[in-house]
Amino acid sequence: MINNINKITRLKLTNSMLESSIFDQLVFNTSVNKVFIFIVNLTSHINNISTYWEYLSSQEKTKANNYHTEYLSNKYIMSHGILRYILSFYTKQHPQKIEFNYSEYGKPFLKNSNIQFNMSHSHNMVSYMIALNCRVGIDIELHDKNLKVEELAGFVLTPEEYKYLSSLKPRDKLSFFYTFWTKKEALVKAIGQGLSYPINTIEVMRLLPGKGILLNDMNNELSQQWYCYEIEVPENYSGAIGIENKIDEIVYLEMNNQQNNF
Repeated sequence: MINNINKITRLKLTNSMLESSIFDQLVFNTSVNKVFIFIVNLTSHINNISTYWEYLSSQEKTKANNYHTEYLSNKYIMSHGILRYILSFYTKQHPQKIEFNYSEYGKPFLKNSNIQFNMSHSHNMVSYMIALNCRVGIDIELHDKNLKVEELAGFVLTPEEYKYLSSLKPRDKLSFFYTFWTKKEALVKAIGQGLSYPINTIEVMRLLPGKGILLNDMNNELSQQWYCYEIEVPENYSGAIGIENKIDEIVYLEMNNQQNNF
């Protein structure tokens, strides 16, 4: 049992779009304690960018056009187009017809749906998480070898975590920092507050997989149990998910096929 998860399924597409042969493995059936994690390398989707453009809303198209570089604009078009494409499978709507509402902190959620989702991107990798009837957050981060860990640690780590970080050898500090950072960010994204939540108050060093942690909601009024799990990500990345229910099953889907650069 990995990460205290009873079942892990790993799927890999032979092209960049969902295939009918795996549809039955992408449904919840009777299991609500099941999540789907889609891992996407955007460099393998550049040939589909015109399709993803058509999936976007008019507001999203305006935002994409406002980026100062083609590189950033393309990343936005692909990451948000793919999100709509994935959600269309679960909502049975055309990607362009999907409508979002937003929380006061800017977290998007679907109108009139019990499907919950979250996305995260770092460099050319994007990850998406899909769940049923429970709030979720996901975070992935590429390890920046030039990151000044000691300078950021006070904003991210609790005093006990910072003390432990200081005891590590230099080569181990970067991985430790990113592991804890992604766990905390996934949790606060699930709550709905993002980095407006003081993540240096969240203690994850002793948090075991499958064990809950008490955190306040977005109004800082109600404490409830949240769960955090490390996830499988490409080399030199760290990743984690946060969720308000304990989960029993994870299905990973790698949506990459081509080797195009942009």
